Amino acid sequence: MKILIAVPTFENIAPEVFKSIYDLKPAGHELSFDFVKGYDCAEARNRIAKMSLDGGFDYVLMVDSDTVIPADTLELMLEDPVDICLGICPRKNTKEGKTAIIKADCQKWDGSYFYNELPEGRVKVKAGGFACALVNTDVFRHTNEPWFRYAIFDDGSILSEDFYFCNNASWIARAVIEADCRVRCGHLARYFQYE
Repeated sequence: MKILIAVPTFENIAPEVFKSIYDLKPAGHELSFDFVKGYDCAEARNRIAKMSLDGGFDYVLMVDSDTVIPADTLELMLEDPVDICLGICPRKNTKEGKTAIIKADCQKWDGSYFYNELPEGRVKVKAGGFACALVNTDVFRHTNEPWFRYAIFDDGSILSEDFYFCNNASWIARAVIEADCRVRCGHLARYFQYE
């Protein structure tokens, strides 16, 4: 399989993040690395999606510039490939171990898992943060550009670019979205770190 590993970044990639990407060594796959610099996250992710299609990649692994991923991330995520597979990361500004993974049965966007309640192995989810996300590029082919954008509602609330993509992917492309609870990532800029 041909896999693009790409980092959306405004400025720099933390050395620990690059080292964790460098340490990925999945057997039998052709890996390429790239990054998009200087854009907001939604625009950077759109450019990465376009890059993955233009380059003929089967999958793209998006890793945020402050996310340290386990060395076996790709092996675990590719064990039983799905359309979108998410790693587990702490939610922004949490001290309680709340993840950025939304439970499948939630009607709203506030039903996140906590680290202490994660199931074993894989779980189907409604959406999740893209700090560590493996996407089958067919999902981009079967949804419309822009793939990632912020949605602002009448009450002033905002749906993040990654949740927006998951929502469209599941409704338009009938994409299967899972979180791999074995892929527990560190977030350098977060209060909570999984250890």
